[in-house]
Amino acid sequence: MVKSLSNVSEIAELDGRLFKIGFTTGSFEDRVRGAKDDPTFLFAPVHPVRTYDAVDLNTGKFEYLLHRFFAEARLNIEIKDRFGKPFKPKEWFLLELPTIEEAITMLLDGRILNHVYDAKLCQIVRRSP
Repeated sequence: MVKSLSNVSEIAELDGRLFKIGFTTGSFEDRVRGAKDDPTFLFAPVHPVRTYDAVDLNTGKFEYLLHRFFAEARLNIEIKDRFGKPFKPKEWFLLELPTIEEAITMLLDGRILNHVYDAKLCQIVRRSP
């Protein structure tokens, strides 16, 4: 997970609540090296907030499930890439860090199946029967 170090006011004002949730098969340093030139990173440097080593885990599926779980909290923004083409980043979420950490723990132990993310309450709640 990273946070953006963007100077763009619309992004900067979300500091502390805006996180990119993603996995890489390479090193973290290699993945973020060109962040300021990458629309996936909102054309800005990033700062690591949490890193995890995934052992015996299908990281693509894990990432997909987290993104789906937090879909209501996905940042809704469109930016232009360096060619002027519109781009909608899909890995940035407006969440509190403890909420993301709780979801990761719940996904790993299976409890997440009985819960949903409630964007109005900004918290994980038990799924209604």
